[in-house]
Amino acid sequence: MTENKEEVPSEYPTNDKSENSTDESIPTFETEFNKENLEIENMEVHHHAHDPAAPHYKKNWKSYLWEFLMLFLAVFCGYLAEWQLEHKIEQSREKEFIKSMIEDAKIDTANINTVLKKNQSKLIYIDSLIEVCFNYENQKTNDYEIYYFLRKTISTTNTLKPTDRTLLQLKNSGGMRLIRNKAATDIIILYDRVENDVKSSQEYVDKSLYDYITSSYEIFNFKYLKPNTYVDVSLEAKLLSHDNLKLIQFGNRLIAYGGILSNYNVQLQKMKEHAVILISSLRQEYHLKD
Repeated sequence: MTENKEEVPSEYPTNDKSENSTDESIPTFETEFNKENLEIENMEVHHHAHDPAAPHYKKNWKSYLWEFLMLFLAVFCGYLAEWQLEHKIEQSREKEFIKSMIEDAKIDTANINTVLKKNQSKLIYIDSLIEVCFNYENQKTNDYEIYYFLRKTISTTNTLKPTDRTLLQLKNSGGMRLIRNKAATDIIILYDRVENDVKSSQEYVDKSLYDYITSSYEIFNFKYLKPNTYVDVSLEAKLLSHDNLKLIQFGNRLIAYGGILSNYNVQLQKMKEHAVILISSLRQEYHLKD
């Protein structure tokens, strides 16, 4: 029975063999997917091995030096930019101070001219009053004349109020450090000194005027001086005392007052000259036009 069993010819392959061949020659989807994942993992491992940011990467001294240089350059460049900005701001402020100083000197010059003119006119009346006091004659006409000169001389002295707004800012706020031009600094300091001399001289003028007016109370009757005016005098004006000695003493006080006022005018003239020099020098040093 067994010997009669039919055998399948060898030229016809069985299904099992065909299936096995197919499995070996055609890769499955799962196999391809696994290969791709393996390749990606290999790439990542290779990349991490050379990544400087990886925790296990050890920097050498060149890396630290390069990072230090970059940080130093960043800080240094920031400092230079800030310094340059501050430098430009200070230059701008310096020029503004110089312009303001020139304007103040111009105002001082104009005011000095006005004060000098009025005080010079006043000195003429002082000289006339001194002449009358030392050569007084007991006549009514002379009484009117002496009152008239008195009226012209007891008016408030014309004094200068210096325009020192810029100087005060420079001194009180530390602004003098902004004036880096030595020639400009020297001329400003000198002008400030001359201005202070004028202020000191003015104090003596005011005190001398007060003493002069006080000494006139024993000789003059102020009712003959019409109120609210510095010109008109009553024609009936008469002295309280005709004592020549008192008149001479009064004349002496008047001479002292005139001398102090003359010295004050000299100080004003000196300040005016320095104001002109200041304006010219600052314009030249900072290349400013008129």
